[in-house]
Order: sequence, then C-alpha cells, then structure tokens
Amino acid sequence: MNYIVKRRFDSKLTTGIVGVILCFVYAMIYWPVWATVAKIIISFTAAAGLQAVEPALAKKFIATFAEGTFFWCSICAWIWQTLIFGNYGKYTLTKEQPGAGIWYTFLSFVCGIGAYLVLISFIGIWWKPFNLAIMFAPKTAQELHLALEGWEASNFYVLPVIIAQIPFVSLFQKKPWTGNLKPPLDGLAVMMTSSLFALLVWVALFVPSFMHVQVGGYEVTSQPMGSWPAVLAFCQGFIFWFLIPAEGGEGYPYKIFTDKQPWMGIIGLVGALLCGGYLTPALYVSLINTFNINPGVNPYITTASLELSLIVTMLCWHHLFDDYPNAEKEPSVARRVSIRAIIWLVLGTGFGFAWLQVYRILPFAGNDLGMGFPVMGILAGQFALLMVFLYFNTFFDKWPLVYKEMVTKTDSISN
Repeated sequence: MNYIVKRRFDSKLTTGIVGVILCFVYAMIYWPVWATVAKIIISFTAAAGLQAVEPALAKKFIATFAEGTFFWCSICAWIWQTLIFGNYGKYTLTKEQPGAGIWYTFLSFVCGIGAYLVLISFIGIWWKPFNLAIMFAPKTAQELHLALEGWEASNFYVLPVIIAQIPFVSLFQKKPWTGNLKPPLDGLAVMMTSSLFALLVWVALFVPSFMHVQVGGYEVTSQPMGSWPAVLAFCQGFIFWFLIPAEGGEGYPYKIFTDKQPWMGIIGLVGALLCGGYLTPALYVSLINTFNINPGVNPYITTASLELSLIVTMLCWHHLFDDYPNAEKEPSVARRVSIRAIIWLVLGTGFGFAWLQVYRILPFAGNDLGMGFPVMGILAGQFALLMVFLYFNTFFDKWPLVYKEMVTKTDSISN
C-alpha cells in the first residue's frame, strides 16, 4: 500500500495551536485517571504502613508513588525510546495511527517498569529503602519512612537521565556511534555509555539529596548545592541550554565555535553548565528577590518553574509547530534561529508567569477536583503537560491533525 501524508490544516501554525489545545485537554483527562489508579494500587499494597502514620505523611507517600510511576514509565522511557533509540520498532505492529502510537505507549510503560526493576531491585538487595517489599508494602511506620526515602531517591533518577543522557544526543549527536553502528546497536551503545554517567550523577547529586545516612550518629552526606530547590534550579537552567542545539537551534549557539565532535559537545556542555546551570538561576533568583515575585515561595522553586516554562515552550514549538519558521520561510540560518529564540523567550516567559497563577486550578498540577487523587505540583505538573506534547508528536505523529491517506494506483496515475 502507498500512503501520502496529509494535514487537516495547511498552516503549521494552525496545526500547532490546535495541537496545543488537544494536548491540554488530554492532560486534563489522563492525569486524574493515572493518579487514581496509582493511588488505588499503593493504598492496597501499603495499607498497613499507611495506617501506621499520620494522614499527611500517608498522603505524601501516595503522591510520591504516583509521581514515580509517571517519571519512570513516561519521562525516562520516552527519552530512551525516542532520543536514544530513535523510536526503533514503533511501526513493528502497524504503520497506521493511532495503532502505532498505542503500541509504542504500551512499550513505554514496559520499558519504564523493566528499567525500574533492574536498577532498583538490585540495589534493594542490600539497601533497605530500595527493597521492593518495603517500597511497595511497608508494614510499619518505620518501614514507610524508609520506603518514602527510597521512592524519592529513585523517582529523581529521572533528572540524571535528563541531564546526563540527553546531552549525548543534543550536544554530542550520538558520536562516535552514529554512522558506525546500525540501529538499534548505535542506540544500545549510547544507552550503555550515557547510563554510566547517569548513575554517577544520581549517586553523587540526587541520592544524598534525599537519603539521610549516618554512621555512629554522624551525617556522612551533605546537602548538594545547599538545598533541594537550588538543585532543581540548576537542573532546569542546564537543561534549557543544552537542548537548544537540537530543539530548533540547528547546532547553535555552540556551532559558532566548531561543528566537529567531540569538541562541539564539550564546548556545549561547558557552556550549558556555566550559562544554564549557574548564571541563569543566579539571574532569576536576583530578579525574583528584587521584584518580590511569587512571594512566600522559595525563590529557587520559582526560578526552576520559570526555567521549566522555557523548556516546555521550546519543546512545544519544536514538536507541535515544527520549528517555525523553517528554511523555506526564512533561508537565513541566523535569522530563523534568532526568531525561534525570541519566540521561546517571549512565549516561555509569559507562560511561566501565567503558570505561577493557574497551576493550582489544573487537575494535573494542583487541583484534585475533590476526588483525592495525587497532583503533581508547580514543577512536575509542567512535565505532566509536556509529556503529552512529546507523545503526541513522536509516538502518534500528530494524529489526527496529521494523517496518512492510502493512494490507489489510479490516484497515482492521475496525480
């Protein structure tokens, strides 16, 4: 069979706007379902431990579990499937949508669960907070406290995956494996190498952010960067800057210096660390304190939220608006990249300030609709929305806004 790709709207801007609306509606629907199912599961398996602690702690534990299922099955799995393996096997069962998207979404859940079991169950043989029996079925208040630390530390393996694995694609362009190995072997090589760095970052930066390890009553770890909010601000700023080359920047700004690997990747990594990890959070915190923005909230949390809004906008523009304007609209690379950067900054900043006000009323961020399901909060709530954008484009090929139409031989001759 022969197919041609068609759009329901000729304009890519119109397609993007309608896509944003559809994704927003879907986010409003899917998260209450996801969170409710997660709550039912953990309330059943951890019933004894939940009854042994105060309601506030029980609520936090349930929310952390729901958050963890989303991080592993959605965010981590999408990064591995799409960015590292290039959506290998998406059309194994069918080339038509929504069938291919449904299949690949199912595979995403399987990949996330499998990765969690491989990593965490092995560590849990000796580390009690990561012991699966304690994490899923704590029987006492003490076990539930251990399980909570285990879930928090394991949940945020997602950030090492983002900040340590994505740069292998966005900055280093999968070198030296791409072009030298055929799929999926090139993806496997990137996966194994980048996972080593992700594990190092997780152990060095994120495990001590949650695990309170003592020897003889002496704390053997210190809080990375002074506080957890500061870590989050560092991560979001770093992410924004290292994504630019691959998400509409066409290799820039780091391509200005060189387009040869690994030098471009190294320069990009250093630049993202300095500009994104340190200078951007410092600038935001200074402005937030000076103008008393979002009073009553830790300025680093507000900073992380505003930075994340820029990331969401950049990725939305890349995936739903196809990096408008393209080369046909604007032949000059410098001009079209500059236009996109202005769009990210203007729309992203506007969205960021709007988000600070409205996230509390959204069912995937701060409003449980009186049903008692866990909500994601000011930061993870943006990820809950962002992942819909990403799945909509990469798994479902923007269906039903973009679709394939079968072409018969007669149609081909007439055309």
